[in-house]
Amino acid sequence: MIRNAALALAAATLVTGCSIIPDPAPAEIVYRLSLSGDSVQPDPGARVIRVDRPSATSIFNTRSIVVSPDGRRLSTAAQAKWPEGTPTMLQESLVDALSREASIIGVLPQSGTRTDTRVHITIKNFEAQFDRGEASAPLAIVRYTASLANATDRRLISTYTTRHEVRADAARVSSIVEAIEKANDLAMKDIVAWIIKADKQGLIEEAVAMASAKAP
Repeated sequence: MIRNAALALAAATLVTGCSIIPDPAPAEIVYRLSLSGDSVQPDPGARVIRVDRPSATSIFNTRSIVVSPDGRRLSTAAQAKWPEGTPTMLQESLVDALSREASIIGVLPQSGTRTDTRVHITIKNFEAQFDRGEASAPLAIVRYTASLANATDRRLISTYTTRHEVRADAARVSSIVEAIEKANDLAMKDIVAWIIKADKQGLIEEAVAMASAKAP
């Protein structure tokens, strides 16, 4: 009798199309962060700068796309991710931004390239704030503090803070990503311009000379 009941239950399951196996969770959508412009051929005497991995608080140290309902609380977008952790992504973004300028070459620490100068970013904001309510298009905000230092003795050369806000077209993740992308693009251009200005003013060369003078 038990065997017959089990067979009847299995048959009923097949007929009705039911299953005890749960449906798979929705797949994550991965969004890439891009920059405007194309890379250029560097000048023969281009200055090489090491781009260190940015610092960030724990919520920005993940692949999550961060949103804020009120500017104070931070949350993450469901089923949506960046391809890499935010610090790694922004490190590569700055290297790409520097490649748009012929006078500066940005390299990653793992490249093994010897450099006199390093640049480091601290991520203060990298999110979309629903400042007009959760049904309205949010405001993408990026804010970075950058420091330029001698790579040998870590002598500080200059610091700089940039902040940009871009309104998304709609309250959708794809629109949020596009707005963050535009804000980041502007911020990276600011940082590159600041580095070039410091180089033209002789601040980098002065720091390199001082480090060389101290070397045994």
